[in-house]
Amino acid sequence: DRMLTNKFSSASSLLTGIFFIVLGALFFTEYSKIWALIYILFMIGFLWIGLNQILRALNNKQKVSLNLSTILTSLLCVGLAVYTFFNPGLFFKFIHYVIGWWALLNAAIQFINFYVYRRDCLKGTYVLFLKGLADAVFAAMLMLKPINKLWIVAYIAGAYLIFYGGVTVLEALKDLLSAGMSVKIREHLRISIPVLISAIIPQRFFLSINALIKTNKLNPDAQVAPQASTDLEVFIYLKESGPESLGHVDISFQGKIYSYGCHDPHHRGLFGTLGDGVLVVSDRETFLKHALKSEDKTIISYGLTLNESQKAMLQKRIDAMMERAYTWRPDAQLLAEGETAEGEAKDYASRVWNATHAHMYKFANGKFKTYFVFSTNCVLLADELLHCKELDLIPIGGIVTPGTYLEFLNTEYLRPGGMVVERTIYKRTRGKGGEHGSSFGSSLSSS
Repeated sequence: DRMLTNKFSSASSLLTGIFFIVLGALFFTEYSKIWALIYILFMIGFLWIGLNQILRALNNKQKVSLNLSTILTSLLCVGLAVYTFFNPGLFFKFIHYVIGWWALLNAAIQFINFYVYRRDCLKGTYVLFLKGLADAVFAAMLMLKPINKLWIVAYIAGAYLIFYGGVTVLEALKDLLSAGMSVKIREHLRISIPVLISAIIPQRFFLSINALIKTNKLNPDAQVAPQASTDLEVFIYLKESGPESLGHVDISFQGKIYSYGCHDPHHRGLFGTLGDGVLVVSDRETFLKHALKSEDKTIISYGLTLNESQKAMLQKRIDAMMERAYTWRPDAQLLAEGETAEGEAKDYASRVWNATHAHMYKFANGKFKTYFVFSTNCVLLADELLHCKELDLIPIGGIVTPGTYLEFLNTEYLRPGGMVVERTIYKRTRGKGGEHGSSFGSSLSSS
């Protein structure tokens, strides 16, 4: 049965990769027909959303009230579908602006990265500037004269899909190749999903988990295991709303959690996405209990096994990182030690310190001195520790976000022979009798 499952999974991945390659080729050869298909699917999609909301509200079995908001949303979706049908030209003009704004946002991200890298004297500064400039030019081309420019988008999408499909095919064939060839594939062919798409993945997982819990198909753990059952754990934290709905990543090794973020409330800006980087080093169990019960987060733990050489290499990388770190104290710690604090000690770092008495650090130079949500973020710290030639545990390229890590780790867990050997979901849940939880027995296999 296991062998049959492995073959089915590999065949499914192979067909998926071939589909992406064919779709990418069509963007090169038949891009006008592809855009026409997207136009039709857009109309059908909004028409279905509008009608489906009305049908759900009218269905007595569904606990959805037919209120003014539901009616207006449904009418808006149906009206948009009908208007698009009679005005196809405006739809394609709209597509130009949507993709143009997407490119402009990417340009802004690259320019902020350029600022961070230059200020902290990091390598690759001018490459980021050139990437930002290219995105800005591309955005201007689409938005200044939004007429017949979709062929440019089609060629870019086609190239991406062909490359993505090719990597997927090679991943499916990996088990048939020698170990050495497998390593070479992972080293040289690394591709991640677009950053703005990866940003919504944590929210999708959060909603999937909640839906499974409501239908009693999933019983998450409400109690944290006292110690790890694997050598290395990668934690993904999810919340329903706010900035934390984008997800957060920590790693746990040798009983300690390493958590990096923009935790100094007195030295951050740009809506909390840019500021001094702070590293929290805490006891694993205490930190997770606080995150689960006090911060009300859903936590997905992915366990990986390491050999002795990998353990030694990971510890060496952690030690090298800590050589650049110096102690930083949050407001709660300052007040507890009889010193003056700038704030009221209600910020995240203070709450963590009150619950865990964790050690906190800032960086004197180099990577992680400055936190930026789309580059030097929590995921980059995990990537810095786990991705090197000797370890190569998380082979992800491109802009790193919690979404890209979550997608990769979950795929590895579901893939036969994947590097992730264990997955546990922790969530503070409430039933009629209060908080409850049980051992995680079912897989989130559809996400």
